[in-house]
Amino acid sequence: MASSYITNINLAGSTTLDSDGNGTLNASSTPAVNKTKAGDYCFLASGTFGSGRTLTLQHKVGDAFVTIGSDTVLTAPGGCVFTSSQSEIQLVVSGGSGDSADNLYVAISPLEK
Repeated sequence: MASSYITNINLAGSTTLDSDGNGTLNASSTPAVNKTKAGDYCFLASGTFGSGRTLTLQHKVGDAFVTIGSDTVLTAPGGCVFTSSQSEIQLVVSGGSGDSADNLYVAISPLEK
């Protein structure tokens, strides 16, 4: 798979998230989540999660975005492998209250076979 399917984001640099660090990152946000190609991917997050911070990875099914699975909901550093046949992925960042300076990095990358 081409490297254009790889997304690396420092959430601290996002202009899309609100002042508490909440919001949704997708193909049209800044920074953007690159479109994917059907297949297996890894979703990784590292850094400092503030109290209550949640990262949720979703894919577009029909006209709605839905959570890919319970493993793609992170409240602490970690990651998972997921499979999707969809090309549009978004990352929902929630639970921020502005009381902590989250320093989070997210990577979404295809698994090479």
